[in-house]
Amino acid sequence: MELVFGMKDVYPWEAKVRRSIEARLRTLFERWGYAEVEPPTLEYYATFEKTMSEEMKERIFKFLNRDGKLVCLRPEFTTSVARMFAQGNALPLPLRVYYSGKVFRYPSSPFRTESEFTQVGLEHIGQSGSAQDAEIITLAILALRETGIRSFEVDIGHAGIFRGILEVLPLKNGEKEEARIALKKRDFVALQTLCSRKPLPSPLSQFLLQLPFLRGKRDLLERLSCLSSESEEWQRAVWDLLKTWEILEDFGMTEHLSINLGLVRDFDYYTGVVFEGFSPGVGYPLLAGGRYDELFRVFGKDVPACGFALFLERVLEALQKETAWQEGDNATPSVLFYPPRLRRRVFELAEKLRSQGIPLVMEEHEEETILLITPRGSSVFEDLDEQAVENFLTRRTYEEADPYPPHRKAER
Repeated sequence: MELVFGMKDVYPWEAKVRRSIEARLRTLFERWGYAEVEPPTLEYYATFEKTMSEEMKERIFKFLNRDGKLVCLRPEFTTSVARMFAQGNALPLPLRVYYSGKVFRYPSSPFRTESEFTQVGLEHIGQSGSAQDAEIITLAILALRETGIRSFEVDIGHAGIFRGILEVLPLKNGEKEEARIALKKRDFVALQTLCSRKPLPSPLSQFLLQLPFLRGKRDLLERLSCLSSESEEWQRAVWDLLKTWEILEDFGMTEHLSINLGLVRDFDYYTGVVFEGFSPGVGYPLLAGGRYDELFRVFGKDVPACGFALFLERVLEALQKETAWQEGDNATPSVLFYPPRLRRRVFELAEKLRSQGIPLVMEEHEEETILLITPRGSSVFEDLDEQAVENFLTRRTYEEADPYPPHRKAER
């Protein structure tokens, strides 16, 4: 029997590392004052219908429930969290929440087959401003560090850059969506074809063709801040990015940061700063997020918010490429073979060792000796010498009790 297309099995070695990374991210988020929430996996399709692009709507898993209502598997968490707090009991603002769980959507490219993802992310609800944007971006950088990835970059942009250009372009809604998709895919030919269909009266509109290549640091924003006054949204976006960058400089977080003015997200609800995190060798974002001050209005509230989500499977792929990490690493427990006459004493010893964080499997055998096999070696004992067994395990297997990826051990 084959797997459903786009789904995958998770084997013990990967499950262990996943849980380790999730645990470290939970600790990070909670230390910054974020509390866990759990939206449902199944939502009404109408929850997402007004918040997504036409392209993303086509990727949602949707079907009729037994009552004849159109429902879907959640394609992302942010909209579910917004619906949850907009419709739930009134809570004091600001709110800082995080989540971890599965999302489902059809692949965006024929070169990708995954339809099930694990997202770990957070949302800052109820405050608007560069300080909050900088906090979220800082946590995104810290989260990538916490996973153990050594080489990564975070691109930051602003939804107002693209919207500001569209303000002065004589494009219809369908053409604007076409431009958004082309920009996201960095398809310069498609952008050029679109712009050649009709005259572009504004100098600012020429930036639509240049956006895929406008990357840099703070000096890029300083040069662009006085380029044009044709679009107020453009001006606000540039100054917003500048203020956020200044705060991130004070936090010491700009080493991994780059400005990417051509950055466009999949979801229509983004209104301000947006960002994505990448690692060499993985050609799609490890995490993504931004500000979405208008999303709550879909649910009858006017509440600013920002957040991000990390894609756990992509993080694992980046770790494997960085460390030549093999399946089975850190997954094999020690095994203690013993004769039945020592069952009670072996059980008591095994429980003591397990309480110390040492994974241990008990197996009876017909020999009268004790055989201890660990991932780092083995030993035979003529009788059950608890201290000798404990010393051998502690010396040989302390690393197996640590679920960090191999290169993280070297850092500690």
